Amino acid sequence: MRANETPVSGRGSALRFLIVGASNNAAMYGLFTVLSLVGVGAIPAATITYLLGMGVSFFFHRRWTFRHSGHPASAAARFLVANAAGYAVNVALLWYFVHQLDLPQIPVQFGAIAVVAVLLFVLMRSWVFRAVAADQEPEEQLGGFPDPRHPE
Repeated sequence: MRANETPVSGRGSALRFLIVGASNNAAMYGLFTVLSLVGVGAIPAATITYLLGMGVSFFFHRRWTFRHSGHPASAAARFLVANAAGYAVNVALLWYFVHQLDLPQIPVQFGAIAVVAVLLFVLMRSWVFRAVAADQEPEEQLGGFPDPRHPE
């Protein structure tokens, strides 16, 4: 761990994740509901709200939830990969429950948010914003992603 990096307790980061996630998801779920009520389909509405919510999520989770002091570009790259996985799960749930089982998209999205939140917390805490040891090589600090400051 770096000298200026403080460890984030599991309970503390989980509570902060819940606060940031609940606030962000409440706003995005409200927008999803409005888009749905004006006739936007489940997957396009989820895509719009997912993309909008990601910027807010990255900023607050990196700075406050996990207090990450590692390389921001590599954290952003890992964040995008984690959110791509979350988005894929979200779309798969919407596709199955809305398009295959013909359930209403607004309550299905509410449940999908909870499933994706658990997945993203695990990925963010263990991989995206993990603490970085000072003695790691630069590539290790970047989570296996090449350092954009030193192209090969």
